[in-house]
Amino acid sequence: MRRIPHQFLAVIAALTLTALQLHSGINGSHASSGGFRTIGEFTVDGNAEIMQAAADGMFLVHTNSERNSIDVVDLTDPARARRVSSLDMPGEPTSVGVSPDGDWAMAVVYASKHKAGKKPVDPRLSGVLALIDLRDPADAVVTALIGIGHHPDSIAVAANGDELVGIIAIENEPMIVVDGKVVDDDAPGNPDDLSAKGAIQIVTIDPARPNHYSLTTLPLESALLRGAQMLYVDDPQPEYVSIAHDNKLAAVSLQENNGIVLVDYLAAEIVGAFNLGVVSPRPADLVNDDEVSLVQRYPTDADGEALAGTRFPDAISFTPGQQFILSADEGELPLTGGRGFSIWTSGGEFVWDDGGEIDRRASELGLYPDDRSDIRGIEMEGITAARFGTRDYAFAVAERGSFVVIYDISDPRAPVFVQMLPTGKGPESVVAIPQRNLVAVAAEKSGSITIIGHSDDGV
Repeated sequence: MRRIPHQFLAVIAALTLTALQLHSGINGSHASSGGFRTIGEFTVDGNAEIMQAAADGMFLVHTNSERNSIDVVDLTDPARARRVSSLDMPGEPTSVGVSPDGDWAMAVVYASKHKAGKKPVDPRLSGVLALIDLRDPADAVVTALIGIGHHPDSIAVAANGDELVGIIAIENEPMIVVDGKVVDDDAPGNPDDLSAKGAIQIVTIDPARPNHYSLTTLPLESALLRGAQMLYVDDPQPEYVSIAHDNKLAAVSLQENNGIVLVDYLAAEIVGAFNLGVVSPRPADLVNDDEVSLVQRYPTDADGEALAGTRFPDAISFTPGQQFILSADEGELPLTGGRGFSIWTSGGEFVWDDGGEIDRRASELGLYPDDRSDIRGIEMEGITAARFGTRDYAFAVAERGSFVVIYDISDPRAPVFVQMLPTGKGPESVVAIPQRNLVAVAAEKSGSITIIGHSDDGV
């Protein structure tokens, strides 16, 4: 198949974005005060997936799996972003986290990735954690490489005095081998899985003495997952990490298990786990027929799938007050997922979900992907939350819908839709930079970063 250059895709995305911004329905009729608008679109060399802000929001740091690098983008002028550093990684970087002071980054690397149709790699081979000095972001440098679990998928970084603490989800996706070659089968809970069991690792390191570090592995025991009524208790596959810095607490999503695990990262112990259950019935389009019509009921009309409506969360985020957790309910198997996002207490109590409103808003704006209707719909992939002015907002990106949806979550039990804005194609992550009134979205398929500005007066 002929490949369409990223630059061409980015031009298409930008033109679509401009046209949709003129649509009069892009704001919620009951939106709270303040507004967001796209102010820039930056095309990367390669792709952009997981992204964080650094240097008080003046720079962005993102993974670039196409080039096997961690790239640093100067955001001094948000309308004219530019790459200023690119650091080679010893494999595919899967995630990057930045220290609370913005001086350091930790990137995790899948260094020995198995490929379908090829001989399997040894699942005992280590992945890599790269410590990156960001004190001069335009001249960023890798100062240490540390061996970690085989297949890291996410990292978040906290501080403990002069030390950095990295909390890592070691996913270890299934590896199935037939006739000596890896087959393209990553279904969770496969009894023929040869991979190691997924786990959570905690790295504590003094950046001034990077050879002085400790690595602790927290196993995700079957008894823990069974007690939380998760789905594949012998195949945890941790996915995404979010930190509540004030509470010294990390939340880790177990996407294939439809759950979240809570970790006291200073004590290095698991302190809780809960299941996210199934969404309540809501209007949906479940038919791939080139016509968007939300006339079915989901998951009621998808009863042929045993796990229909199971949320299967991907990214998660604490609210600004750190008392609630947001989950991007992407799904995993066909006709699963929530087709939106949910809010939970840190104890696992369900608080709210959008009830199909995001699907409806996307269809009204021509952003709903009908060709994904009979699979997982819009697929909410990334999510974050931040306080802009006096209001708290949630920002969630739809991988298949290629948009970011914004809700006022100042009252987490009664969120209010604010806006929906198109992004580059295939957004993976979203970063809020409230100190600069900015939001950035990294889109993998178009290889672009969308920069969004916020104004208190809604302009």
